[in-house]
Amino acid sequence: FSGIFSCADVSKGKDSPDVYNLGLSHLGTDRENTFVFEDALYALSTAKSAGFKTVGVRDSSEACQAELRKIADYYITDYESAIELFK
Repeated sequence: FSGIFSCADVSKGKDSPDVYNLGLSHLGTDRENTFVFEDALYALSTAKSAGFKTVGVRDSSEACQAELRKIADYYITDYESAIELFK
């Protein structure tokens, strides 16, 4: 990793796109080609609304897996499947 960012860095939760925008600024990539991996529906929705490509990550503690899968651009059940996805 070239950087790790948290909500504490922007003093806002993931209901705001600020933490994703901070990562985007660090990477220097185009928003449309920057992927956000999230396991929480509300956080994935925030990133999607902000124009990022989204990857839903299966997490049994997220009750809304069907919705997460539906709105995500991609959906994975583990990070090994992400490697296959982006080959």
